[in-house]
Amino acid sequence: MLKLQIWRRQQSYDFKADPGKPDGFDNNWKNNSIDLLVLLDGSAILFQCHAQTVANYCFGDMTPGDNLPHGDTVAAGEFTLKCFVEPRAFHGEIHAITKSKDLDGQPIDRTAMQTTAGGFQNGRWLVHDRYSFKLGKDTNYAWSAGCFILSSNDLARLNAILKNEGVKAGDEISGEVIEEE
Repeated sequence: MLKLQIWRRQQSYDFKADPGKPDGFDNNWKNNSIDLLVLLDGSAILFQCHAQTVANYCFGDMTPGDNLPHGDTVAAGEFTLKCFVEPRAFHGEIHAITKSKDLDGQPIDRTAMQTTAGGFQNGRWLVHDRYSFKLGKDTNYAWSAGCFILSSNDLARLNAILKNEGVKAGDEISGEVIEEE
């Protein structure tokens, strides 16, 4: 049975190059993409790559309920990966992170969204690549607002393996974020 694991290093939370400066593209790049995304079939590793899994794109006003600047990071524990979802404005074939919660304790629902007390949906938690349509290639750093970000090549390789294993659009795979020391 397929399972996705995220092996998150504690260093990932130390993403500011200069802790005294505000959040921004020029400051939130330290320890970028040092976590591992691992696809398992039982105990056999089918695929492994580096990923950005901590929300380092956390500049600007926080939404109500957010307590940490990087609080939209998927919390340690279980999640569900809904495979090959609608690409929205993203490059390549993407996946949705569902049935989980973020570090602020807010639920991430079955549609990879959060619903505010007023009934509005916000956010989106996805597995996608760091491709920039403006640059026509991957960016130097992965910018996550709560998603798991891979290189374009790694996402393509992951998707090829998933398809080879018979995974189709809408299929769900269990996942787990494991925080390492």
